[in-house]
Amino acid sequence: MYKKCVVCLLAILFILPVLSSCSKASVLQNDTAQQDISVQDTVSPTSTQDHMETAASEEATAPADTTAASEETQYPTSTALVTSRPVDEYGHLQVIGTNLCDEKGEPVQLKGMSLHGLHVVGDFISKASFQTLAQDWGCSVIRLPLYTETDCYIKYPDKYFEVLCEGIDLCIDQGVYVIVDWHILYDGNPMTYLTESLDLFNKISEKYGESPNVIYEICNEPNSGKLNDETKVVTWSKDVKPYAEQVTAAIRANDPDNIIIIGSPNWSQDVDIAAADPVEGTNLMYTLHFYAGSHGQELRDKMEKAMNLGAAIFVTEWGDTNSTGNGPLYLDESDVWLDYLDENMISWCNWSIGSSIAEKSNALKMSSAILTPEEKSAAHWPENFLTTSGKYVRSKLLGIPYIES
Repeated sequence: MYKKCVVCLLAILFILPVLSSCSKASVLQNDTAQQDISVQDTVSPTSTQDHMETAASEEATAPADTTAASEETQYPTSTALVTSRPVDEYGHLQVIGTNLCDEKGEPVQLKGMSLHGLHVVGDFISKASFQTLAQDWGCSVIRLPLYTETDCYIKYPDKYFEVLCEGIDLCIDQGVYVIVDWHILYDGNPMTYLTESLDLFNKISEKYGESPNVIYEICNEPNSGKLNDETKVVTWSKDVKPYAEQVTAAIRANDPDNIIIIGSPNWSQDVDIAAADPVEGTNLMYTLHFYAGSHGQELRDKMEKAMNLGAAIFVTEWGDTNSTGNGPLYLDESDVWLDYLDENMISWCNWSIGSSIAEKSNALKMSSAILTPEEKSAAHWPENFLTTSGKYVRSKLLGIPYIES
């Protein structure tokens, strides 16, 4: 009897741990099964939308990628310095007296950049570049020079009409004004390609005549070149005025009120002569071009005379070099000019941006290897990609002090 009790006791002591172990294993299996069921539930078709919303919420509250942000902030365009849209603010422009005014009649001053010729700027004409000019450089106007000769519009009219329209559309998208510049230069006399000019401005005014953004510059720089033949000298009364009257009429047939800017002989410096015998019409202005290293008080006196005669002036091209676009920079002389323009609320565009042509007046180092082609196209231009001229002009556009570096 004693032996049987001992055996039973030993059996009980042996079986209890085994049962306990089995029970724990069963619980673990049940828990695991529950977890598996829970995971399956979260990805079931009926809960996909909830899952996406949760993921979106987590992404929205996730910490920002500081590396990417740091890379962006090294470029000027990482944060827009100018968020206003000039055309939204000013609307249709008009000329009142000698002033360029907004649609409410208040004087305005536009400031911006002139691209180099559309035939040499390539893929600079892009949303990224124009957005940078508008938001990081503070351009309220961008000038698009359509060269007549030098393998541009006269030779390839269809191609460069499309390029021009692309540039106009980009300016409209950015809410800035755009100058369509019929860039006569080597041809000298605007009458040389009168037929082509009439065709171009008829098409542009028909396409964009209702857009408040568009400004027409109908003859960049009429000139006699280096001709010594007096019979070929370009004059206001014989050549430029008759040309301007015909082109203005063609534009006004489609567009009754957008601004038209007219050039004058001697590379658009004889603005006083034009003002003494003006083209009839409304919302007409006259351009004057200067380069600070070549033109000073004498040319400002001609501008003053033109304004006293009633002409409204728009400086559609100026540079801080000499008239070749090269040589040293004349920043002190440029300050004198720009102060004068500010005092008189005269709008301006600086020459130039967008090409890889080696001009000292070029605002960017487009031919350098500082940026890759992809980075250049992205238009995030670090300070060391700007030339001295570019840094100076950008400061004037933004209204911030220029710090010589």
